[in-house]
Amino acid sequence: MNKNKWIVLVLVLVVSGFFTFVAFADAKLVFDDKRFDINEATTEDFSTRAIAEGEAYMISGPFAELEEKNTVYGIPVGKKSTYYYLVSNTDYESFAKAVDSDTDNIFDGMTWYVAAVSDENMVKKFDKAAERFEDWMQSYTNLWNLFEESSYDPQLDAKKIENILDQIPTESVKVSGFLRNQSSNSKYEKYRDQFLESGDLTSSDIGEFLLDVDKDGAKTGDTEKMIFFVAAGIFAISFILLILAVVKTIKKKKSQELY
Repeated sequence: MNKNKWIVLVLVLVVSGFFTFVAFADAKLVFDDKRFDINEATTEDFSTRAIAEGEAYMISGPFAELEEKNTVYGIPVGKKSTYYYLVSNTDYESFAKAVDSDTDNIFDGMTWYVAAVSDENMVKKFDKAAERFEDWMQSYTNLWNLFEESSYDPQLDAKKIENILDQIPTESVKVSGFLRNQSSNSKYEKYRDQFLESGDLTSSDIGEFLLDVDKDGAKTGDTEKMIFFVAAGIFAISFILLILAVVKTIKKKKSQELY
């Protein structure tokens, strides 16, 4: 085997070995089926690597839109626009019950997390759900202001109150994805903290990891498994070829020494 073939073989071995190593962590989460239901999650659930799936119902934002490098396990493959939203773990049924109850704070007991969305279709779904929910929240806030006005008449405004409660949004977005580290971008941290502050929250009130939302209709884990198996297969083949090449070279050298 000439020198160039040796170099190519070693490079293939190193690169495939690298991808096998870095893809293993995600692939292991898939193999171990380490998943949890977002709608039943606690803040602690967002402090360990896992796959999360469920319904994103109470969506606010986006609080930031950043153009970032699109990477595959650290390897740049282009650029992408990522939109960041603040999401609660509640679903429609739980929220409707809270609104219909006597609680003073309908947000009590909710878990908050950041969702990072890059897929165009998912961004549209998130924006639509966020807009409808924020419009309803404005109407709900105005409803409470009625109780503090001297002009409030229970009989005259009863229908208005009933209409607002009956118009609680039902839209939610089915999501799944891996939990990832939050961005260390200074702009992201600034926008996030300002947005949280506007809702009387701090960074300690949300999950440590964010949800990297998968593409619309994608099955979380399929790509990661494919990368792992392909990389592992190439690594195994290149390793065997390298061993065979070494053995062949040794035999050839010994043969030459005999003559």
